[in-house]
Amino acid sequence: MAAAVAGAAMAVIVGTGIAEAGRYASSKSPYWLVGRLDQRLSAACRKGEFNQRRDMRIFIGYNGPDGKASTGVARREWNLKDRRGLAVPGVTYHFFDDGYSTCKVYVAGP
Repeated sequence: MAAAVAGAAMAVIVGTGIAEAGRYASSKSPYWLVGRLDQRLSAACRKGEFNQRRDMRIFIGYNGPDGKASTGVARREWNLKDRRGLAVPGVTYHFFDDGYSTCKVYVAGP
């Protein structure tokens, strides 16, 4: 399921694109299954060094039996603020609690 959600998010970003913020998709799966939790990127997110750009924000909404949540979706090539050059080309990053001290970054892709 994680691969399907991440793949769908990747398709919208590299496909036609989205010009404004908004919900891209919905899922019944828990948000933490969207990819692999990356502790280093999560720490950088909490410091404001690795975040989704606010002006080009899209997200996935989760509403399943494990609760409600949302993750922002970003890629190096499109809508990512990466002050330290940590991003890898072709990888999709999902942000939970971006902009807060509880930020978690999940990596989907190679």
